Amino acid sequence: MPIVETPNSAHELLIPEELNFLAPLVVTDLIRIGRENDGGYGVPETLIREAEILVSMGINDDWSFDEECRKLNPDLRVHAYDFTISRQFFVKRLQMAMIGVCLGHTSLRVLRKRWHVLKSYDRFFRGPVRHFEERIYNRIDRPYDTTLSRVFERADSNKIVLKVDIEGSEYRIIDAIVEFADRIVGLIVEFHDTDPLRPVFVDGIRKLRQHFEIVHVHANNTEGIASDQLPELLEVTFVKRTRHQTLQRRTVLPLDGVDAPNIPGLPNYQMRFSA
Repeated sequence: MPIVETPNSAHELLIPEELNFLAPLVVTDLIRIGRENDGGYGVPETLIREAEILVSMGINDDWSFDEECRKLNPDLRVHAYDFTISRQFFVKRLQMAMIGVCLGHTSLRVLRKRWHVLKSYDRFFRGPVRHFEERIYNRIDRPYDTTLSRVFERADSNKIVLKVDIEGSEYRIIDAIVEFADRIVGLIVEFHDTDPLRPVFVDGIRKLRQHFEIVHVHANNTEGIASDQLPELLEVTFVKRTRHQTLQRRTVLPLDGVDAPNIPGLPNYQMRFSA
């Protein structure tokens, strides 16, 4: 199978041959979507332009990915899920910053940032962009829990892109993602704890690869590296298998112009797959 190398000056990690299935297929329209550091992902541009709904799982106070997707495709609807935030949460956080400034405990820079976050939330989450204050889970344990079945009931489309950043719970919903694979055109998943959860991680990737191809992998430098040199936090972009027919795979990552270190000032992890 042909391998394509892309040069990069970051420190190199040699990925074991048995993990070569992680080497992404080469796509020509890969771009960065989202802010420069944590919160941005490498995604094929045509994937977003052709999608009808973006289901964004985990947003915290950064929806730059979702905003840029809407700029690429103004008709794109967004269903964002995050039970840890709300408008009330951002209002309260702003009020606390105001009190902190009066008491001399908080800087004006922090106050301005929290004001801009609240204004950005009000501006973005309206009309075709909805925020559901719910936790994506594999069952209903708490009043704020919801399952992928409910998510797909709301998303009445067969051209759905999933962005999954749910801090370790991604493994709980892989079987459900596979169940709805025929309605998903692409997905971006942050896989956590790839070292202690290696069997679970590998099994999850293999299940997804029955329906999707990996087209990009970025190693998040906020976490460490396993003894076999696989980074413990990986951002993986998949597309439906029918979209790309190339057999070329990249053996060296990250990609200049697409990938940026999640922690500014620290180098990107560079991965090299064996040919």
